[in-house]
Formats: sequence, structure tokens, C-alpha cells
Amino acid sequence: MTIFEKEKELGGLLGSFKIEGKSLEMAYHHIFKTDKYIINLIEELGLSSKLKWFDGSTAIYFDKKVWPFNGAMDLLRFKPLGMMDKVRLGLVKIYLEKENTWQKFENVLAYQWMEKWCGEKAYKIIWEPLLKGKFANRYQDISMAWLWARIHTRGNSSEKGGEKLGYLMGGFGQITKELENRIKKMRGEIKLNTKMSGEFDKVISSEALPNVDYLGAVTAVFSSTQNLSKYYWHNINDTKSPFVALIQHTNLVPSTEYQGKHVYYLGTYLPQDHKYFKIDDKIIFKENFTYLKKIFPLFDKKQISEKKIFRFKTAQHIVSTKYKVPSTKLGEKVININFANIYPEDRGINLAVREGEKSASYLGGPMSG
Repeated sequence: MTIFEKEKELGGLLGSFKIEGKSLEMAYHHIFKTDKYIINLIEELGLSSKLKWFDGSTAIYFDKKVWPFNGAMDLLRFKPLGMMDKVRLGLVKIYLEKENTWQKFENVLAYQWMEKWCGEKAYKIIWEPLLKGKFANRYQDISMAWLWARIHTRGNSSEKGGEKLGYLMGGFGQITKELENRIKKMRGEIKLNTKMSGEFDKVISSEALPNVDYLGAVTAVFSSTQNLSKYYWHNINDTKSPFVALIQHTNLVPSTEYQGKHVYYLGTYLPQDHKYFKIDDKIIFKENFTYLKKIFPLFDKKQISEKKIFRFKTAQHIVSTKYKVPSTKLGEKVININFANIYPEDRGINLAVREGEKSASYLGGPMSG
């Protein structure tokens, strides 16, 4: 077996770097209790003792204020919406969590469905900024099947007492490293910074497909002595923001893991021709930090100790109502396993493992499309 990786390291969106002396993912990651594929793989690799579960916490930034958004009580206290808006939002969430037939949403536009059933005001305040933040100028093309999967999966991962989120202490990059070690022990070869060449009996490709539309992603990651928030995940419900999500990683994983520093991600999804894929990192930091100070006026960039920008050109496939899951079979010897094959769910490390297991079955027997 030979693995060709065109980048300088393995991992893709699970690629890691060092911050405050610890390994951390370039793009924010956590897992849910329902993520059986990645949990089973962690166990198989002997890493279960490092998988820890923490209480998740969510907030929304809207109308110049950070609002807690963890459950029914927080929804009731959310003043920008009236009581009827809140009731409709709650009922829609419950319905989508309980409804198991995603096919009924496949040809329905997400923005139209949510506006109809949540109401115009609730849609404009809650859902439209998130759809725009996730899919940029393509947000009106997105299938309700995709949004159903997001709400259904997350809703069913909660336990009594709130949502539990998992993190692999020391970083998810340990999964990639352990897999790399095992491949080498089995006399497999790994070639970094190399495009595939040569003749092989079977080929599994994970390259982006030319007939699939993708958005890119950019994350700004930094560590600071400042503790800006008490929440882990912040949805930024303002389309003027240069980032759609603010993740205070150390409100999930203890800051003691990072020498007492607080670690943050500012993340956004963008068209592939966006200026953030071309301009200097300094400009991205300036625009992101300027807006961050609007959210947290006490934010002081002088207290930042380390910072990095990461760019991913094919981070999110666009799941429109016309989306066709690409065939895995590209030829007699070649299959393609890609995030674009994940449908209707959103891409993530759990489903990446599921698709990887499918590809392993192709290596062991005749290929099918």
C-alpha cells in the first residue's frame, strides 16, 4: 500500500499545529455521543483513555449583545423575539429532532421552509445569518435535507442535563499519527508533498471533484491571557461580521492544557475567490480583531501570545436541492471517497471514518459504484 499526500502532512481538515506547546487542530473539532464511527476508531487505536466528555455551552451574538442559547429557558429569555416566535422555534426544533424521514426535505429549500414554519422574524434573526455564514452567497440554494441533518443529529446527541461534547486530550491529530504508525508497521509507504504516480491494482482517491461546488474556509486561531466569555460556541448572527463562529476552545477543554492560556478560533466559510485566500494574514487578523472588539470591548490584542491563519479551499460542498451524490466509482481501478459523498449529513470526522471504512472494503474485494 502506498499513500500519496500532496500536502506536507497527513490529516486534511484534521491537520494539526502547535500552540502553547500542545497539538491543536487547524479547524475546530469536537465529537458527539452519537458519533459511533470515530468513537469506535479511537477505541481500536488504543486512545480511549484520552477521550473526555465535557458540557457544551452555546451563545448567540445579536444586536450588539451575547445571548446564552443552551435550551428552552434561554430561548424564553431571548428578548429580540416575541413569545409566539419562540414557541414556533421550539416546536420546529422538536419536530426536526423527532422526524426521521429526511427524504421529504430533499427538494425543499431550507431558507423557505424555515421562514414558513419558524416565522419571518425568527428566520431573519436566527436562521438566515447562520445559513449565510455557512454557505455565503449560495445560502438560498441549500436543501432542507442538509439543515434537517444538522438539527436532527445534534438534538439527538444531548443527554439529560445538557449536551455532551467529546475531545481527544492532546488533540485529534493523535488519530492520524497512530494510523500512520500502523501503516508503516504493515510495510505501507507514505509519500508527503507528492502527487500520485505509477501503476496500481486499485486506487482510492480523496481529491475534490470537478463536478461538485465547494466553499472554502478560513480560521484564525490565537491564544491569549484574556478570558473573554463563559461560553464555548458563539454563533455570530450578524452578516457584517468577518467570521460566523467564535469558539473559545478552553471553555470546553481546560486552559491548564495550554499553560493557562485561553485558546480561540474565529471561523468562516467563503467563496473560493474571496480576498482572504489571497491577502496577507495581517489584514485578516486586523479585520477579525476589529470586529471581535465590538463583541467584547475589553478585548486586548496585546495579550495575544500566539496566532495563526489557516485556509482550506475545498472545506464545504454545497448541498443544493439539485445536489447529486457523486458516484464513488471513477473507473475500473479507481474510486473516490470524499466529503461530497456524505449526504444528507454535514461533513465531519465521524462520517469521514464511515466513508473510510467503505473505502477499505473496496480494497478487500471487487469494486462497486
